[in-house]
Amino acid sequence: MTHVRSRVARRIVVLLTCVLVAAACNPADDWASFGHDAGHSGVSAETSISTSNASTLGIKWQVNTGDSVFASPVVANNAQLGKRVVYIGNLSGVMSAYDAANGNRLWVQQLFPRINSTATVVNGTVYVGSARKLFALNAATGAVECSFFAGGSIASSPVAVDLDGNGVVVYFGDNGLSGSDDGGHVWAINGVDPNSAADCSKKWEFNGYGNPPGSQPNAGTWSPPAFAKDKNGRPLVLFGGSSPDDAVYAVNARTGAKVWRFQANPDHKFDADVGAGPTVSAPGRNGFADGVVYVSGKENATYALNLRTGAKIWRFDIAADTPGVEGYARSTAALVKDLLYVGFGSGLYQLDAVHGTKHWKTAPTAEVISSPALTGPEGSRIAVAGDLTGKVHVWNAGTGVHLWSYPTGGQIYSSPAVSGGSIFIGSTDGFLYAFTPGGASSGAPATTITSPADGSTVDNPHGSLTVTGTASDNSAVDQVLYAVHDENARLWWNASSGAWETVFAQNTATLASPGAATTDWSGSFPIKPDGGSFTVYAEGVDSGGQHDPTPASAKVFADATGDSPDTVITAPTENQVIHFPNGTRQEFNVTIRGSATDPGGTKRGVNKVMVVVENLEHAEYFCEEPTCNPFGDFPWTSSYNAQPATLASPGAVTTTWSLQVLMYDHPHSYMVTAWAVDGNGHVEQSRPTRTFCVRDAGVTTCS
Repeated sequence: MTHVRSRVARRIVVLLTCVLVAAACNPADDWASFGHDAGHSGVSAETSISTSNASTLGIKWQVNTGDSVFASPVVANNAQLGKRVVYIGNLSGVMSAYDAANGNRLWVQQLFPRINSTATVVNGTVYVGSARKLFALNAATGAVECSFFAGGSIASSPVAVDLDGNGVVVYFGDNGLSGSDDGGHVWAINGVDPNSAADCSKKWEFNGYGNPPGSQPNAGTWSPPAFAKDKNGRPLVLFGGSSPDDAVYAVNARTGAKVWRFQANPDHKFDADVGAGPTVSAPGRNGFADGVVYVSGKENATYALNLRTGAKIWRFDIAADTPGVEGYARSTAALVKDLLYVGFGSGLYQLDAVHGTKHWKTAPTAEVISSPALTGPEGSRIAVAGDLTGKVHVWNAGTGVHLWSYPTGGQIYSSPAVSGGSIFIGSTDGFLYAFTPGGASSGAPATTITSPADGSTVDNPHGSLTVTGTASDNSAVDQVLYAVHDENARLWWNASSGAWETVFAQNTATLASPGAATTDWSGSFPIKPDGGSFTVYAEGVDSGGQHDPTPASAKVFADATGDSPDTVITAPTENQVIHFPNGTRQEFNVTIRGSATDPGGTKRGVNKVMVVVENLEHAEYFCEEPTCNPFGDFPWTSSYNAQPATLASPGAVTTTWSLQVLMYDHPHSYMVTAWAVDGNGHVEQSRPTRTFCVRDAGVTTCS
């Protein structure tokens, strides 16, 4: 009851603040979910960025999230914080909230690895998928309010709506255990609300893929679902199915019952999922009494479907219009009046939303998976999207003329969000970018690490190790940020707290010549007597707030004080292919073997060997203890886990060791890491690794 009252109190605070500070709660300014809204319009009501000032766009700020970003940012005012907040996750499973005004990190929450899902923010709660769980986080603090275990990998971005005033319902999908053609679901769960339903409890699930329903048990979805009501007021959840299904679905949002199914990919081309999200045109708009659903399939076609019945209205053949196009149509469309904007393998199309005819396509770019965002006043709107070379592009939304671009340091799968006069987008370089008219547009700074050298081994400093380097810019170097990752402990050094922490942290280096075009810099971090393996990252920041988009990095190994043991992995061998027994996919055991030796010390002898076995496809770890997996008896967990091996001769100077590991029942790649601990407690830091694969009969390569 206390929990319910606290949520009610929070809602009252939100409402009162919105009354007192109306501008801070203007919903037209929020880009609070994938595609801006539940129907994926992709359009911001803001007008401050337009064709007249797009050429002056530059960096307002950028921040390093600590790992590659595939998800898209969402932006929402938070009354409790009194700020407009940007929310985004990365592949390390770190979900962060940033002040939209300056990029300061407001909170960070470590979830499970590989956040591909774009969050949605409703009523002070952030809903986001991470690995196999859907999390509900407090939007002001990042605290976990509840979670739901889906079983399959969640790449789908949730949509959350209150159907009838009785509470928020969250809709999302998963694409199976392996994340590739092995079954999945669409889920409806209760949101965080002061009602009788348990938060994050299941309302219904759908897995009736195929025709007849259930005939495609290997299908799932990573398509971000949309929500709409048909002309009869029936609430619908709309989404695309993965291969081998390749279809578009509408299900009843109250019950999960199928309303209609449309078969895309009529020629049944290989791997032609409907991975894009549907975009909804409401009933009565553009002369369509029933409403329209626009969606693209990977066979390189865009469809217009009747919202009520799923009947095809038109199909635009991208492959025929752009012969030889590489890549696929995976971009969720944006819709303004009767104009549809669709990303494809080499740019952006503007289509007539009524007739399905082409108005224009842009000059060729790399593949645009990013879903376009539109903003600006009518007559001078712009369209924004990123491409797979890492460029952010802006086009004149009326003519398709290219107006501006900015190269990030990675690829762009992320879709832009427009809010508060800024454009936000993520990149696989790990950065979240904020662009605004008049922002910094000069060259980005460059950074080097001069000591310790990359790949070097250093003596244990019995304290702190100093890192040095240089940074330069065509204007002025304002600061250098450095981060240190303990590769063995999987922790980050946080100089502010004086501790190693689980989430990415950056520290401010000391500059020899602050404000100069070129300066030396230095920083430090502590090393334990056991030594360790560390990676140092450094990025310069110029006076305009631009960061080095390709931070310098150096790997360094620090020796342990005293003699530490040595470990060898003998089986499997590097890149060994192991086939399913009898050629049939099934769970089965693989034995990891090796040896360990302790060269010296007062208590000479191998005390234990620890082994980590990681499933590389979805970052899960073998854990044979019954309590290490919170999801059931299956001996794999999303949390990093090391298992003790069985020693043939415990305490001996040299011993063999082994660990039996239960494999998944479908093909995967695995990495083994092992290290010994001796009688003195010395821990081996130069830890050997092996990669091996489980494959179907006849497959002989591990790649």
